[in-house]
Amino acid sequence: MQHRGPGAITLIVAFLLTAQPGWGQTDKRAAIPSAEAQAKATKLIKELFQPELAKAEKEPFTKAGLASYFLREARDTNDDPAGRFVLLNLASMFAAQGGDAATALQAIEEKAQFFALPAAEVLKAKIAALFQGSKSVSSSDSYQNMIDSAMLLLEDALAQDDYSSSQQLLEAAELSARKLRDVPLVASIRKRQDDVKAQLKAFARWQPFVDRLAKNPDDAEANLVVGLYQVASRGNWERGLPLLAKCNAPALKKLALYDLSERTDADGQLYLASNWFGLAEVELAEVKELKDAARIQMLLRSYHWYQLALGTAPTKEIDDIERMMYRITANLPAEYKVGEITTEIRKCDGHSGPVYCAAFSPDGKKIISAGADGYLRLWDVRTGKELRHIDGQSGRVWTVAFTPDGKRVVSGGYDGSVRLWDLASGREIRRFSGHSDYVRSVCVSRDGKHILSGGDDRLLRLWSIETGAEVRSFSGHQHFIWSVAMARDGSRGLSASLDKTVRVWDLRTGQELRTLRGHKDTVLSAVYAPGDRRALSGSTDKTMIVWNLEDAKEMVHLGPQKGYVLNVAVSPDGRRGLSAGQDHSVRIWDTRTANELGKLQGHTDQVWHVAFSADGRMALSCGQDGSLRIWGGQKHR
Repeated sequence: MQHRGPGAITLIVAFLLTAQPGWGQTDKRAAIPSAEAQAKATKLIKELFQPELAKAEKEPFTKAGLASYFLREARDTNDDPAGRFVLLNLASMFAAQGGDAATALQAIEEKAQFFALPAAEVLKAKIAALFQGSKSVSSSDSYQNMIDSAMLLLEDALAQDDYSSSQQLLEAAELSARKLRDVPLVASIRKRQDDVKAQLKAFARWQPFVDRLAKNPDDAEANLVVGLYQVASRGNWERGLPLLAKCNAPALKKLALYDLSERTDADGQLYLASNWFGLAEVELAEVKELKDAARIQMLLRSYHWYQLALGTAPTKEIDDIERMMYRITANLPAEYKVGEITTEIRKCDGHSGPVYCAAFSPDGKKIISAGADGYLRLWDVRTGKELRHIDGQSGRVWTVAFTPDGKRVVSGGYDGSVRLWDLASGREIRRFSGHSDYVRSVCVSRDGKHILSGGDDRLLRLWSIETGAEVRSFSGHQHFIWSVAMARDGSRGLSASLDKTVRVWDLRTGQELRTLRGHKDTVLSAVYAPGDRRALSGSTDKTMIVWNLEDAKEMVHLGPQKGYVLNVAVSPDGRRGLSAGQDHSVRIWDTRTANELGKLQGHTDQVWHVAFSADGRMALSCGQDGSLRIWGGQKHR
C-alpha cells in the first residue's frame, strides 16, 4: 500500500504546545472569565441573594442547601459565562463548608466541563472539597461515599503522576473505612497503598527528568525521556505527544508535531499510520529501558490512525488498510491482540437481579452496569470490585453509556427519562424528559455534546447535554426501538426496532436516509463498524447481518445460532463480532467469512448485552443471571 505524504507541515507549534487541557488538542471549552467580569457577576449575585448569604453566614448548616440552589442556577445560566463561573464557585465552596462533598465535587466537575481549567487544578480543587466536606461526616453512608469518591479521584491523581495527592486520598479513605470498622475494606485500601508505593518507586527513575521540565519546559532531553515514559509506560499519547514534539530526536519530533495536528483527511491519517509503523520497526536507542514498550505503543498508534482512515479513505483502499491492521495485530504480543478473546478473567457480582446493559469506560479501566434492581454500578476492571453504586432512577434501568471523558454516564429505563450522572459525586447532573415510555437505548456522541435515545414510544430523540433540551425527534419506526448508535462524526444515527428493520438517520436534519430490510423477525441491536460504512445487526430470527450502509445491501449473513440474538458488538478493527445469546452464550464471529470463531460460556441464563473495550483486547457480557463477566486472552490473567 502506498501512503501519500502530507506535504509541508504548517503547524502553529506554539499554540499546539500550550493548549490545555488536551495536550495539543484544541480545547473547545469556554475561556475562564476575566477578573473584571467575575467581580461584576459576584456583585450582582450578592445583591440578588443578600438575605440567603447573610443567613448562611449566621447558620452554617444552611450552606449545603444554598449550594444546591446555586448549582441549579448555574445550569440555567447559559448566556452569562461569568455568572455561571461564579455560581459554580459559590456552589462548590458552600457545599464543602456545609459538609456536602458530593455537591461540591459535582459543581467543580461541571465547571471543568464548561470552562478551560487545567486538569491538575481541577483535581486539587476536588481533593480540597472532599477533605473539607468530610470534616462533618458522621453517618455510615457518608463515610462510604467519602471512600468511593476518594478512590475514584485516586485514579485521576495517578494518571497525572501526582503521588502526593494519591497518598492523601488513600489516607482519607482508610480513615473513613476505620470509622466504619470494615476489616475487608481497610485491608483492600492498604493493599492499594502498597500498589501506589510500588508505582512511586518505579516512577523515581523518571522523577529527575520531570523536575527538570518543571524548571525548563524546553529541555529537549527531558521532553524526550518523559514523553517516551508517558507513551511507553502509561500508553498516554495525549500527555506524551506534546513532550515528544519538543524533544531532541528528529524523527520522533517531526512525527509527534504532525500527529498533534489532528488530521481528519485520509492522506494525513495514512501518513501518520505508516510512519508510526515504520518508526516502531527501527531500533529505538533513545531510552533503552522503554524500547520494547515504546515499540508496542507505536504499533498501537499506527493501528489507531489506520482505524480512523477506514472512514475517510477511498473505498478502493479499504482492503489495503485492513491488511495493514491485520499485520499490526500479528506483530503485537498476545495480550495486545484485538479480538483474541478466549477466557473469563473476572466475574462481578452485586446486582440483585438481571443486568441489562454494561459499558467499558473509554480508557478500559472501569465498567458501568445497570439492571432490574434500579442501580447503576461502577466496577474496577483490574480487580472486579465495585467502586460505586448510584441509586436514583425509578424502576428498571435498561441502558447505560459513558461520556467520552469517562467522568459521567448516561442512563435510561422504565420511567421514560434519560439521566446524566457524575461519577465522582454519584449525583444526577441533568434529566432529559420527553419519552413517553420505556427508554431502551442511549449513546453519546464522540464530542460529548449530544445524547441519542430510543425506546418504546417508537421515537429517537437527540438531546443537548449542555442545555438538557431536545434538539430533534425522529419518527418512522412502526414498533419499539431497542437499539441506537451514532457515527463517529455525529452526523448519522442507527436504530433497530421490533418492526424488523434497521434505519439510518441524518441527525442534522431528521431525515431517514436508509431502511435496511433483511431480518425475518424483530431486530434488537445494531452497531456501526469502524469507518461507519458498515453496520452489524442482531435479531430474534437467530441471525446477524453485516450491512453496507452506502447501498443498504446485505454483505454477510452470520448464524443461525441457538436462540435469539439479543445484542451485538464489533471489534475496533471490524474483523470480529460478538453476539449475546438467549442460549446463555457469548459467541465470537469473523465478520468477513461468517465463521464462528469461539463460544464464551459461563452465564447460566440468557445474555442481554455484550461490548468490546475501546482497544478490542477485552469484552464484557451481562445477563439474566445477575452477573457481569469480563473476558480476555490468557495473558490478561
